[in-house]
Amino acid sequence: ASNSGSISLDRSVYPVPFVANDLRTGANAQTGQSEAGNVVAWITVEDSDNTDDTLTTSTSGTAGTILVKLIEGSTTSTIATAGSATASAAGGSTVEELGPLAETVIGSSVYEVSMTIKNTQDAGASNVTPTSGDILQVEYVDTANDVGGTSTSYDSSTFDLRTGSLSVDKDVYVLGSDVVITLTDPDLNLDSSSTDSYAMTIIEWDSAASSSTLLNDSEFTNNPSSIEETGSDTGVFQTV
Repeated sequence: ASNSGSISLDRSVYPVPFVANDLRTGANAQTGQSEAGNVVAWITVEDSDNTDDTLTTSTSGTAGTILVKLIEGSTTSTIATAGSATASAAGGSTVEELGPLAETVIGSSVYEVSMTIKNTQDAGASNVTPTSGDILQVEYVDTANDVGGTSTSYDSSTFDLRTGSLSVDKDVYVLGSDVVITLTDPDLNLDSSSTDSYAMTIIEWDSAASSSTLLNDSEFTNNPSSIEETGSDTGVFQTV
């Protein structure tokens, strides 16, 4: 008997990709924050009809039939394909091919591949820029579903901007004591499978003693030296 396959994305909401030096102060001035906000999306296909350690839908040199699309209002653009026996970069009118999907656990028939989505994303003949409210959609064509026919499964997620918050661990500090700084912002959680970190230029000290001083200044000592995510896919960042 054959079984129906399915496809899924790792998150229901993705942050909007941003370019280097795009993170700004409240006065819209550059902070020197050099990290580019490329978003990593993980695509998972589960199909028990496939028992190999990789999943392919086409041969080398031919685009895979697993499609990744960006929906902007009434406009839909294919920004990547997956499932070919070999991966290839975008070029000309051809979008990026992500290549074969790797089995997550031996014998599980669950396969995954990742894709990096940039602020300016190649969509073949043109480029697209994901913005808040746009939709990321993936589709998988199962040529042998549970009734022996062909069917297509879909999954989709949105790009969105969320409001971040900043806090410290005490209301009153003794001079010379440590300050635990916590930044909560899902927009900075670019990859759900790893921990992200940012330079201390992202946070500013402002007081009567010293105004508008970024925390990478020599007056401060940070441990760790960058503000780091507390774990994979938390969107919570800390430093002392």
